[in-house]
Amino acid sequence: MKHLAIATLCLAMASSGVLAQVNAGEQKSDPNLPFTVTQVTTLNLPWKIAFLPDGRMLITEKVGGLWLVTQQGEKTQVANIPAVLWQGQGGMLGVYLSPHYAQDHYVYLTYSEPGEPGGSSLALARAQLKIGDNAASLEGLQVIWRDGERGEGGQFGAEIAFSPDSKYLYLSSGDRQRMTPAQDPNQPLGKILRLTLDGKPAPGNPMAGKTGAATVPVIDPPSDTEAAKTAPVVRTYTFPGPNLTPAETWASGIRTPYGLAFAPDGRLWELEHGPRGGDELNLIEPGKNYGWPLVSYGHNYNGVPIPSPDTRPDLTKPVIYWVPVIAPGNLIFYKGAMFPQWNGSAFASGLASKAILRITFDGKGGAQMAERWDLGHRVRDVEVAPDGALWMIEDAKPGGVFRLTPLGMAVSTPVVSAQAATPASAPSGAATPNASEAEHLKSVIANNNCLLCHRVGREGGDIGPSLNGVGTRRTPDQIRAAIISPPKTTSAGAPNPMPPYVDKIAEEDLKNLVHYLSTLPPLP
Repeated sequence: MKHLAIATLCLAMASSGVLAQVNAGEQKSDPNLPFTVTQVTTLNLPWKIAFLPDGRMLITEKVGGLWLVTQQGEKTQVANIPAVLWQGQGGMLGVYLSPHYAQDHYVYLTYSEPGEPGGSSLALARAQLKIGDNAASLEGLQVIWRDGERGEGGQFGAEIAFSPDSKYLYLSSGDRQRMTPAQDPNQPLGKILRLTLDGKPAPGNPMAGKTGAATVPVIDPPSDTEAAKTAPVVRTYTFPGPNLTPAETWASGIRTPYGLAFAPDGRLWELEHGPRGGDELNLIEPGKNYGWPLVSYGHNYNGVPIPSPDTRPDLTKPVIYWVPVIAPGNLIFYKGAMFPQWNGSAFASGLASKAILRITFDGKGGAQMAERWDLGHRVRDVEVAPDGALWMIEDAKPGGVFRLTPLGMAVSTPVVSAQAATPASAPSGAATPNASEAEHLKSVIANNNCLLCHRVGREGGDIGPSLNGVGTRRTPDQIRAAIISPPKTTSAGAPNPMPPYVDKIAEEDLKNLVHYLSTLPPLP
């Protein structure tokens, strides 16, 4: 459901060259979900999904696990993962594929790393993923960046976005609930960092080549932003070498950055938790200060007020804020074939709001809320699969792993239960093709690229309907019609990319293919 007033205001401000600060917190949920939600499996406090090119997923568990998961819900535990401190918002957090994964097989992990003298700090590690028969492992793991301060506090951020040219890595580092470090140029907390792919300061950063103080004060999380100003120093951290924080920093004044993603136009967007109110969507630009903890559209949890961003024109305001909060989990931009009407939109997952939100962008640095769907789950992460389906994970113990597909889309969906479905019997009088005939017909399917869009049994894609039926068997006439004269639009209302095959398959092959498909048992 769209709010016309919000849209009109955004368009008016965009046309005048000024970004509007829009409160989208009161936007109501659309009661009609535009997708079917199917639970595939569960994990123990799942945090992040990373899709492999073949459609399998790597999923982290905050408690310290990493799993290789198929789209049917089969799970293989990944070995050789680093130790984490699971406490509060800390644990095993992000997992991301290298932008050159096809060549280097690198996987990046972000997590809370335990260490002396106590507590934990954000770490960024890289390793090669090795997958064998019923086994998977990380090999050659190296920590390529870390905040060595350790200490108390949650909200690590720990999001990664790779630059559109695949040369650089942007890392979000939360303020650890300590607040004031977000304004300290000597500390990485409360920053967006821009690094090379091996964790070094990237060339071209606003303070490239500069180093910071050799020591920094470490504090415990204070009760509010006013108390933070005089918080006692619990110890002093000494950097083991040059303090590279200034050279790494891309932007500052960040609170809890759980969303970080590049839009199709190359702009970088960040989504963060506010305190009590004031979640923010920020357009991240080099050298900008986004104000935390000096200003916020929210208040401290104990009610102590925080100055409004409207009082500080020298600080960069959010494009959208939420009062009340949505408690964002992550931010992604959609690109896929299953929901083509949403290409270019962003999706935000919501924890306290138990929602998924769609956000649109004007290509000029403006954004507006489009829709909000309440799902009844604390949505930690939403991601796009290679076939264009949306997947989400639930922040719970156990937490569900769900697949979202267009309404009415006839596809073979994975089954949670390990109990095998009972296949329907073949039509009476139908003879099953022999082995050689079946192999020939499989080659017909392969040569015509049918499996790019359709499933046959459990194999194939999910853009088009299953060729041999879902739940109930398709008749030979229905199968023939789907091949030689497909509808102009898909069941989701999008243009159908499939051409008519009436003149592309020999009549005898078509006849045998229809017969072969009609003898296959439909799958749920």
